[in-house]
Amino acid sequence: MVNFSSYVGRVTATVLTLALLLAAIAAWRWGRAAAYAVLFAAFLSVINMLILGGRLIALPASTQRAAQRLGGAVLQRWIITILGLIFAIFWLHLPVVGLVAGFLLTHFVFLAFLVRERSRQRS
Repeated sequence: MVNFSSYVGRVTATVLTLALLLAAIAAWRWGRAAAYAVLFAAFLSVINMLILGGRLIALPASTQRAAQRLGGAVLQRWIITILGLIFAIFWLHLPVVGLVAGFLLTHFVFLAFLVRERSRQRS
């Protein structure tokens, strides 16, 4: 559990640091709304990662129950993502380009950490 917590902390810190940097660039280039969109998408992705991580830690021993729990986590993540995007686009009026940039940033950071972790396990 300690390894998971430190891993999640490193990923979260990296995502949020890079999101702040990208938001500063977006604010400079396209305005404040684009910066808010990048930050909103990054926070939404981090929340989704934490939800799935929490579900993975608490998986039951039964394969059937574990599959159901993971399916529920994936469904929950999709619902949160879709509702978050609807909220961001239609109520906060955030630009879609900034939201996409924030999501791409966080997903590439997650992918880089996974690839790095996988290569460490193979060594």
